[in-house]
Amino acid sequence: MKSLLAKCWHSPLHFLFYFSGAIIVFSVLFFTQQSIPQGIPNSDKIGHIAVFFILALLLFKAVKFKRIWQILLLLSYGIGVECIQHFIPYRAGSLADVVADATGLLFFYLLTCNATLRRKLKAQ
Repeated sequence: MKSLLAKCWHSPLHFLFYFSGAIIVFSVLFFTQQSIPQGIPNSDKIGHIAVFFILALLLFKAVKFKRIWQILLLLSYGIGVECIQHFIPYRAGSLADVVADATGLLFFYLLTCNATLRRKLKAQ
């Protein structure tokens, strides 16, 4: 079992599949009508940060692009989502959501700057 997990963790193809699936799932969530819990302050922004942190992890493991291109690709996706939401009657595009997306990306890529963590994340 451990070797199967190791193979999956070190296989960019697996992460490309996971990344593609995550993009589909998150896009559906971003474009459908949602009821956000009102009891948790800023839960929408926390969700954006978490989603883009996860997308950054999956993309980082899936491709060997430079980090700046990964950030620009994911940030473009976030901006595109907000632009499309602006034209959906039951959704609202928001600059604050783009800032939350960028925060999730920033958290992940700052963590990868740590050499120890970078070695753990990359195939050895």
